[in-house]
Amino acid sequence: MSFIQAFNVLINKFNGRAQRENYDHPETAVDLTKNVPSDPVLLAQLAVVLTAASIDFEMTATHLQMPEGLVFAVQKLETIALGEGRVRTCTKIHAWHSVYFPQGIAEYQHALAATEEAALIDGFKQWANMDLPVLQDATRDMPLHCTVIEMNTAADEVTATANYRQVILGPVAHLASLPAPKKKDDHPFCPCCLFTESMNAFHDVLQRDQFLGVRLFASRDSQGVSAADCRINGEDFPAAIEPLVKYVEQWPQRGLEFRKQFIVIRSVSRSLETANKLPMPVPH
Repeated sequence: MSFIQAFNVLINKFNGRAQRENYDHPETAVDLTKNVPSDPVLLAQLAVVLTAASIDFEMTATHLQMPEGLVFAVQKLETIALGEGRVRTCTKIHAWHSVYFPQGIAEYQHALAATEEAALIDGFKQWANMDLPVLQDATRDMPLHCTVIEMNTAADEVTATANYRQVILGPVAHLASLPAPKKKDDHPFCPCCLFTESMNAFHDVLQRDQFLGVRLFASRDSQGVSAADCRINGEDFPAAIEPLVKYVEQWPQRGLEFRKQFIVIRSVSRSLETANKLPMPVPH
């Protein structure tokens, strides 16, 4: 796939989505996640991707389960033939954990390749590289792979104990058609930038206790037109669009460029500093 094709897939994938779960109503996700069956063919393809990446899991007839308790179900949404040797696919992976986020979350995988099978595999590979490390760290008191931003929130009215809101920052997909300028940026791009540059838009959701999966996407095309997209648990989150577009306008000129990231926002009762000093509880 050429760079332009890859760029267009990422731009176009946010159009024409099916109805998604409302992140303001986590009880809806409980019903969807725990009762949704997996497509057995897609489940087998996801298993191939995880096996190739040396990721441990157990496979049942309907789900994949990992040692830390993460459970995944896969659904096929669409396959579109765009022309000879060009097929676009869209799937949805539901994820949940009985202790850390029993309400479950769902995310979409989009890919373009020469065949349907190749596109599906590519979409699962992207998910395994970008989303899975974040979800795995979200089941740990002390994340192992991802950078974490931690904020204090109001103390619980009943227990009077302080709570903390953590933002677990996943790997960033970053492509540009031109090399980086020789002049160094005052603040080089890092895993924190997409979130911190749009952080004000998340003020309200940061005050809640919900477990949220957030997709951040920002881009600029060859004509210099900026664009952005944000989803929370697969649902449109337009409040983040404007600050993300303003962030794009600060980028040095590198032609076609995009930056994409999956993050998790969660609430915990003890800080990273405290968790680092205590043994991690074993989920039941």
